[in-house]
Amino acid sequence: MNHQLSSTAAIVLAAGRGTRMKAKSKNKVAFRVNGQPMIAHAVAHLREAKVGQIIAVVGFQAESVKKALGSSVTYVTQSEPLGTGDALKTALPQLNPHIKTVLSVYGDDSAFYPAKLYQDMINQLITSHSDLLFLTIHKANPTGLGRIVRDSHGQIVKIVEEKNATPKEKMIQEINTGFYCFKREFLDQFIGEIHLDSVSQEYYLTDLVEIALSHGKKVDALYIKDDSIWHGVNTRSDYARALRKINP
Repeated sequence: MNHQLSSTAAIVLAAGRGTRMKAKSKNKVAFRVNGQPMIAHAVAHLREAKVGQIIAVVGFQAESVKKALGSSVTYVTQSEPLGTGDALKTALPQLNPHIKTVLSVYGDDSAFYPAKLYQDMINQLITSHSDLLFLTIHKANPTGLGRIVRDSHGQIVKIVEEKNATPKEKMIQEINTGFYCFKREFLDQFIGEIHLDSVSQEYYLTDLVEIALSHGKKVDALYIKDDSIWHGVNTRSDYARALRKINP
């Protein structure tokens, strides 16, 4: 168990502007819950899980993230805001040679992930013989979130964002949390196949699901019906709920 985690790296995405949070003087992941920056909770849980290497990708208000974490992680700077796919790609050259598995999490919602979840993700990746695994949850009200589209056999077909979803797809209540677990060799081979979105001018990490499927790679999800394990912090109201979640 520990051997698997010692050969695992976590890449914590903390470069975004947090536009909907209206964050100006600091990155949203540096906002405090229960007395500590959200990203500090995330890193503490990764340490508790004994993950072998932790990399934080910084960009917008990078100093606020570095102040929150100090010298406890390796930092990589995303020089331009080109999306989550680009952020992950920027971090890959910093992976230690012995790393075999890569976790990718956001610096806000990962504050709420228990240490055991990281082991569960790795176990699922191994037992399902997958190249790419991601965490999905049930949301009674999935408005604004990416839906998981499956075929008649229950196999994952794609992740569809709400703005691109059909009326039928919008009724799906299994959503993408943005927490991914990859075989390193898969990332090394296919990260460069993410294309620039013509509208947003960003590279999206979600594209790796369809890229994997198009190459016949195994894609799976760890589905957790209890949605309390995840809490995205994208707006001020999300943040208010996060404070109540940590301090009931």
